[in-house]
Amino acid sequence: MVGKKIRGTGIRIATGITAALCITWIAFRFHFNLSSATSIHLLLVTAIALRWSFFEASVVSLLSVACLDYFFTEPVFKFYMTDSHDWIALVTFESVALLVSRLSNQVSRHARDSEIHRTQLQKLYELSQNILLLDAQKPIDQQLANLIQSTLQVQGVALWDIYNLDLCRCGNCTVTEEEIRATYFQEDNVDDTETSTSRRVLRSGTRSIGSLVICGHSLDAASINATASLAAVAIERARSFSAESSAEAGRQSEQLRSAVLDGLAHAFKTPLTTIRSSSSGLLEMNTLSGTEKNLVVLIDQYAEQLNELTTRLLRTARIDSADLKLKRERIDLIEMIENSIKASSQELGTHPVQIQSTARRAAVMADEQLLTMALFQLLDNAAKYGSPDSSITIDVHEEPSEVLISVRNEGSFIPVEEREKIFQRFYRSPGSDRRASGTGIGLSVVKRVTEAHHGRAWIDSNQQSGTTFFLSLPRMI
Repeated sequence: MVGKKIRGTGIRIATGITAALCITWIAFRFHFNLSSATSIHLLLVTAIALRWSFFEASVVSLLSVACLDYFFTEPVFKFYMTDSHDWIALVTFESVALLVSRLSNQVSRHARDSEIHRTQLQKLYELSQNILLLDAQKPIDQQLANLIQSTLQVQGVALWDIYNLDLCRCGNCTVTEEEIRATYFQEDNVDDTETSTSRRVLRSGTRSIGSLVICGHSLDAASINATASLAAVAIERARSFSAESSAEAGRQSEQLRSAVLDGLAHAFKTPLTTIRSSSSGLLEMNTLSGTEKNLVVLIDQYAEQLNELTTRLLRTARIDSADLKLKRERIDLIEMIENSIKASSQELGTHPVQIQSTARRAAVMADEQLLTMALFQLLDNAAKYGSPDSSITIDVHEEPSEVLISVRNEGSFIPVEEREKIFQRFYRSPGSDRRASGTGIGLSVVKRVTEAHHGRAWIDSNQQSGTTFFLSLPRMI
């Protein structure tokens, strides 16, 4: 590459020298004076500077000065001048020649740089346009690497992002996976001019999401930075589309499940009503013997329990609807908790329940039925997953802007990575099905009820003290 460049420069200098000698011979042959010969040489030097570079123009200008001195100044055919005006003329010529060649060279270089910059901007614009046309149904990384390589016309591209953790290559790029990962972890942006390789960290805002390596290119640093920004935007855009699709699929799935729950609950209602009417009628007739009466009482009792569960199931299905409307009323939390404990006696079994409160008459404006349902789910959950016969503690604490309700059991532990997931509908922690039966609906009901009241639900859990569920509700003004 260097030898080829030197040979090209030599050819251009030889051509310029030949042109200068030809002009000198013509001027001398036709008896041009010094002024005319100087003008022609100046024109030649300017043309060379515009066409080639300052170096070639400088060499030719020095040769022109020598020719003008030898052929057009007294004494002729000698490199010697007796008239000081000739010295001034030749010095002026050389200065003007060098100045003009320098300026013309700068203009030419600026024009070339502008053209290169325009070409790179055009490529970046084309890249940004093509990114919008990427297939969202296919892996984005390989498509993006192929697009960068073909659009920017570089030798090779390597791309790695933290979401897929796969290295995608296109073209000839010898960078190893360890090197591109190191670029991400060390956050090291490097331009290697010897190998024409650039490495960039991909950022989404202030967060690093991957790394990009472009091999064998002639792009400037600004274009490489812009390419890295476009790649980061494309990755985040694809991830957003994927999350949006997943959310939409989850929403439709939830609607279907809610519809199934609602249908099943209504289907159970009719036979349960018939069973309860029949059992109640038999009891009112008072014609049964002792054993028969006990069996009918048992049937009536469990039919009533099934009817209550079905009613809760219907309320659960309606909780998921977007048009959930609250029937707010003033509720004494301590009284509501005490009533909920009595109603949940069968679910609580042998677990003793303790109520602790810093405010014995904490009140909120809330929907009592929904809040009771949420509290029932927490008590049922605490009893099912707590140690046998362990106590359950309910605490009510008033803050300046909200009231906190906590339900703590002993013997259960929820890892940090599971504490958000268990509020998702139908989600159950691994291994929980071996400890207690369940559907994974209860805690999603708790979260939905608290959010409907503009409150929040969260968990604190450790292996020593057990698990505590918290509900926050706005205070009644």
